[in-house]
Amino acid sequence: MTSDHNQSSTFILLRHGEPSDSLLSEKIFRGITDNTLTKKGWQQMSDAVSKHASIEKLDHIISSPLKRCYDFSESLSTKHSLPLETISALKEIDFGQWDGQTVQSVKDNDGDRLDKFWQDPLNNTPPDGEPVLAFQTRVVACWNELLMKHRGKNCLLVSHGGVQKMILAEILKMPIHTIHNIEVPYACCTTLQVYYNGPKFLVTLKSHINL
Repeated sequence: MTSDHNQSSTFILLRHGEPSDSLLSEKIFRGITDNTLTKKGWQQMSDAVSKHASIEKLDHIISSPLKRCYDFSESLSTKHSLPLETISALKEIDFGQWDGQTVQSVKDNDGDRLDKFWQDPLNNTPPDGEPVLAFQTRVVACWNELLMKHRGKNCLLVSHGGVQKMILAEILKMPIHTIHNIEVPYACCTTLQVYYNGPKFLVTLKSHINL
């Protein structure tokens, strides 16, 4: 039996590739809108995994249930006979009434609230949307549970840009209002090394690779 002391884990955070709604000419509030990947999106994720994830060393795949993450995760899990865990807490932030709408449409119909959201998202939540601090709380709680659950394992975590930023902000001890200083493009791969010592752990950033 392996001791809980002096174990290490590797977590590779992979953002989904290009989703189908990105083919629109306008930017949208994607959030929990459940779009599939484009052919290019599939290829982006396949390339990222083949270059940076060392499939032969993986023990486990963890995924958001949204299609732009789950479809690829399920395919990879089946192809390589790896266990797949789907976790709702790894969904992107919910933009409420704005979710799935174009930024221009929201600007035209709810411009005042949109301006306030851009200026101070922590204190100005989209109508019926998820507050940024609530999003942070669920992502960080999920992340901490995964750290304890998968001691000594090598895991691929497939999720969203916002989720990836929240995890990075947590391990780098960044103020929440600075997370937009981190760029997480499609199929971005972030490798984290976790060192355990009993109930304590240290998470280090090994690489952050944008295709």
